[in-house]
Amino acid sequence: EFLACAAEDPRWLELAKAYASYQRLLRDAQAVDFGDQVLLAVQLLERHPDAAAAVRQRFRYVLVDEFQDTNYAQFRLLQLLATPGTNVTVVADDDQSIYKWRGAAISNVVKFLEHYPAVHTVVLTENFRSNQAILDCAYRLIRFNDPDRLEVRQGINKRLIARTPLPLREPQVHLFDTVSSEADWLARTIRSAVESGVRRPSDFAVLVRSNREADLFLRALNVAGIPWQFSGASALFAREESKMLVSCLKSLADPEESLSWYHVACSPLYRFPVKDLARVLSRAAKTHQSFRAVLERCHEDEAFAATLTEAGKGQAVALLTDVERLQELSRSHSAGQLLYRWLSDRGFLTRLGRGGSAEDAARLQTVSRFFDQLRRIEELVGGQLPDLMQHLELFLAMGNEPIEDDDAWADRVNVLTIHKAKGLEFPVVFLVGLVQGRFPTHQRRDPIELPEILIKDILPSGDYHLQEERRLFYVAMTRAKEELHLTSAYDYGGKTVRKVSQFVVEALNLGSPAPPAKTSSARELIERARVQPPLPLAARPGRVKVLRLDPHGADDYLTCPLKYRYSHILKLPVMRHHLVVYGAALHKAVEAFYKRQLLEQPMREEELLAAFGRAWSSEGFLTREHEELRLAQGRQVLSRFFARQQAAPEHPSLIEQPFKFLLDDLLIVGRWDRVDQEGENAVIIDYKSSEVREQAAADRRAKESLQLLVYALAWHTLHGRLPLRVELRFLETDLTGQAAVTDADLERARSLLRQIGQGIRDEQFSAAPDEHNCRWCAFQSICPYAFQSSQP
Repeated sequence: EFLACAAEDPRWLELAKAYASYQRLLRDAQAVDFGDQVLLAVQLLERHPDAAAAVRQRFRYVLVDEFQDTNYAQFRLLQLLATPGTNVTVVADDDQSIYKWRGAAISNVVKFLEHYPAVHTVVLTENFRSNQAILDCAYRLIRFNDPDRLEVRQGINKRLIARTPLPLREPQVHLFDTVSSEADWLARTIRSAVESGVRRPSDFAVLVRSNREADLFLRALNVAGIPWQFSGASALFAREESKMLVSCLKSLADPEESLSWYHVACSPLYRFPVKDLARVLSRAAKTHQSFRAVLERCHEDEAFAATLTEAGKGQAVALLTDVERLQELSRSHSAGQLLYRWLSDRGFLTRLGRGGSAEDAARLQTVSRFFDQLRRIEELVGGQLPDLMQHLELFLAMGNEPIEDDDAWADRVNVLTIHKAKGLEFPVVFLVGLVQGRFPTHQRRDPIELPEILIKDILPSGDYHLQEERRLFYVAMTRAKEELHLTSAYDYGGKTVRKVSQFVVEALNLGSPAPPAKTSSARELIERARVQPPLPLAARPGRVKVLRLDPHGADDYLTCPLKYRYSHILKLPVMRHHLVVYGAALHKAVEAFYKRQLLEQPMREEELLAAFGRAWSSEGFLTREHEELRLAQGRQVLSRFFARQQAAPEHPSLIEQPFKFLLDDLLIVGRWDRVDQEGENAVIIDYKSSEVREQAAADRRAKESLQLLVYALAWHTLHGRLPLRVELRFLETDLTGQAAVTDADLERARSLLRQIGQGIRDEQFSAAPDEHNCRWCAFQSICPYAFQSSQP
């Protein structure tokens, strides 16, 4: 509003109009962006004092971690939540403020001291991560940001003292003639340490200033046969399995995309003979045809066909047949369904699932993460292949970063940007590409500059960009526990000879001249091209200190240990069954209904049905007609549910409340669907969408449910008393199964959980084929042990 009314610069006026249009589009879509989550909360508390007072009463203590990374709006929210006199604590290190580019205001730390004058400052100087030599070099570096640091402004001592028994190893500087020499030396050093048994791959971290600088180092690790994981935007899509899956989708969407057809042909799906691939490519180039066209017309040219092997001809027919069939299915199937069917029909998932190696497990996890990403894209743009491909191409071009799985167990070299590495630690850290212009980077003007009157931050007396870069270097150095290697080269391409980063000189107090660069001999240059055999990947440790287990995982293990391995360890991708989609949507709608009730904001029937619609997915249904039938059925179920609630309202105490507790070395986690209070006693309720039409069957299901037993055990462990009973509410038939819970029942649950935990630790994942269980198992189509009926 200020910009629209007072701006004299037409660029500011244009910016104001663009922002207003953006906000209007958000409102029309009934959406908020990340910044609005804070801004709207601030506006609510500022404009409604009664609401602000009510919110403040909910919190006796307010604790903010990483306060140096907060922005102006977040600090304003804190001020509204914690007025002077409130118990408020912030934890901050101004030397680790590295998010200025996303709005973080380091001056919030100073403003906090001004806003809360009675504050008591506690300086934490004991460090339990790095050795003293690393800490001293990092401190020497960061002192170059004086006098704008809090240490100088507040007159405190922030010099860190190591409290670890680690040997005192000074940070090492390594200079090279070219970046290729730098990357190859790094890979050789890591491989040598791993082969000698001194280190594991996961002991190493390679920290880069930006994603694009990682490529050469990843290639060097590949050539050296060293397993790695990369946190950057291309981490998932750089994997061979992901490239294969993208090529599969492209070949379905565009018959003339020869490169994709080539990748699919030589992938593990078909494994075309190399000689045949060369002949097909040569034929395509000479005749100006696509790869697919050459395969299709192969039978018309007997002379050319005679040059191909029988295996090549067979795979050509298989590839053409598969693509044609899947393209026909694309009329009614989503891109994810098509891709899953392709992999399943070719036996790819079965082969990897049957393989017991860590390499196979890693490949499966890549495929699983790819399908997760595909599912998120389908939620945005729908599942039709053309729409998805357009978005996927944009997604790949922009370098959007997929959410990472928890691969903390993976024994691989970690390649990360420094921003990604914040909060992590590694025994050995390589900080690479340390030359002027790369680290520190050149300062660039903001693409959208704001008027000074809108800037709330207190600007430092020094160069704020250089200070931010120096803080980033400080964070990178302090990721290392035992060894820190600082590497740079004189040649990164182009005509300019690069200078060693000033931060290296500052941190290590280097004089002039710089140490001589390491050069490669002619033989070493040739040897770089030799691909090393891969280092073996370590298997997932069977003996973790605390094993995490949830009721669904426990039930899966009891049903079939192999199902548990597929679902919870390998995380095999599955296409959701329509019954799962249906049940999940009902569950979400009921959850939304009761959450509104807890807020004393009763939900109307149309809102309940709208919540059901938002949770709905078209995945897994047999036909469009089948989906419409189930959608209508779900609406009828919820209408009956709403009518019952109107006639006899229920008032739960808890809805979707998470819990966790320790049982020996098991961490049991989960959430209660619903908990009611009858006097001082709890009634634990779970909802099911399955059809149970007899009361005896409903009661039996409640009595035999391991899930309900675990819920009851959690309640007893956390609250010290047995629940009055447990219930299963069957939404389809309006039946309620009930069961009392005894101490003997809880002991049985403990015994089962211990047995399951021991089986998982001992890696006992044998198959337990059963006609009923296999029929409804999500992995039936890829499991080699699935029950096969003897009936014709």
